[in-house]
Amino acid sequence: MAQLVGCATTEQTPESVLDDNQVAEELAELFEDFPEEAEATETEKPPEAVSGTDEPVTQDIIEESIDEAIDPLDQIAAIAPKPVLPTPHEIANIRIFDWRVIGGASIGNYFTGRVQHRFKRPVAIAVQSEYLYVVDAGADALFRFDLVSERIETVLDLRAEVKGEVADLFVNKDFSFYLTDTEAGRVLHYDRHGRLIQVYRNHFNMVRPVAVTALDSGDVVVADAHYDHLLHFNSMGKLIATYGGRGQGVAEFLNIMTMAKGPDGYYVGGRVGRRIQVIGDRGNYLYAFEEGAVVFPASIVVDRENRSYVADYMDNTIKVFDRGGLIGTIGSFGTGDGQFKRITDLWLEGHLLYIVDSLNGRIQVAKLAPDPITLPKPGFENKTELFQESVDDVVEELSQSQEEESLDEMTTELVKDGPGQMVTDESTDVNASEAIQPSMDESVEALSEGTSDSGP
Repeated sequence: MAQLVGCATTEQTPESVLDDNQVAEELAELFEDFPEEAEATETEKPPEAVSGTDEPVTQDIIEESIDEAIDPLDQIAAIAPKPVLPTPHEIANIRIFDWRVIGGASIGNYFTGRVQHRFKRPVAIAVQSEYLYVVDAGADALFRFDLVSERIETVLDLRAEVKGEVADLFVNKDFSFYLTDTEAGRVLHYDRHGRLIQVYRNHFNMVRPVAVTALDSGDVVVADAHYDHLLHFNSMGKLIATYGGRGQGVAEFLNIMTMAKGPDGYYVGGRVGRRIQVIGDRGNYLYAFEEGAVVFPASIVVDRENRSYVADYMDNTIKVFDRGGLIGTIGSFGTGDGQFKRITDLWLEGHLLYIVDSLNGRIQVAKLAPDPITLPKPGFENKTELFQESVDDVVEELSQSQEEESLDEMTTELVKDGPGQMVTDESTDVNASEAIQPSMDESVEALSEGTSDSGP
């Protein structure tokens, strides 16, 4: 048995064998838990055998049902819990100013000739500066779309580079990019011109890479859907750590589908169990997203305010979370603006949310508002009235204080105790009205004296 580097191994113990009596006892206990089903089983008559044969009629029916093809996605949808949507009072006012649809562009130049190219089945995207990188699985190519001039060029022919379908794409600031060669169990690093630089591979720990992100330090983190853990490689391609593992506990995952780097660490989404969990930069468990809100997380992006946008493959919507709590939903099923058919990837660049609308053969760009506003929850309908009352109280207090200040200023100007000396509340305890009256009497007396002295 091969030992996994960076992963704990456990010894396997032989399974105990049950005899016939123990099997019968366990079956009896099982039927005791379901008495109605047990009674129905006893009353049912055995199927009649076909004439000339000893086999019951139901055998042909069972064989026919086994032969029927069953869609795995239908099985998942049948057993998966229904998504929990926020109530109208809990929905955030996630304002979208505008939608932009990118379905293709002209390819070529004046000398080679220009032709109009349409995306067939885009599956992964990344944005760097004014360039949009698109992995088109229908055309088996990686395209670079200029968001300004709306020109497109082919960067890489994927048929000669990867074994199967690319699951994820990441573009660095130097325009070098990473591709997950999922079927071959490796991650490929190319320069801006499409020349292969490095191959990230680990036969013991990475079998099915489904997501990749590059850190500012040059290290690379890959999510593996086979062992359900994250692999941390240094810039030289050496595996230095693994985070998580398979299971249903905290910091454990079942069938990882997507992974993204955010303010709190790594945001990991799986199809089973705790569908979205957040772990720290060293793999320590932090918190999990609201249960039941997302059934099939296909892609995750996180903004600087720690709001997460999660594409739900099951209902073709984008769920918006604030630190794990559902605050809103974007989009629906369809072919119009803001409607999707199979969202396979997301990318967030500033306030622009890029969405891969795969089966519609296009990329949709939603221009988001900087700060979504959350509406009040039930029980707080009078919140605005209370706020208005508090504002009125503050305004009244300010007006009263201003009136008192103006009255004090008038008092200090009129009341004086000798030349150049102002009478204030700090220097005397005389009431302002009492101080004003003597000053007026003195003025009248002085005026009368002046009149008598200037007689005829």
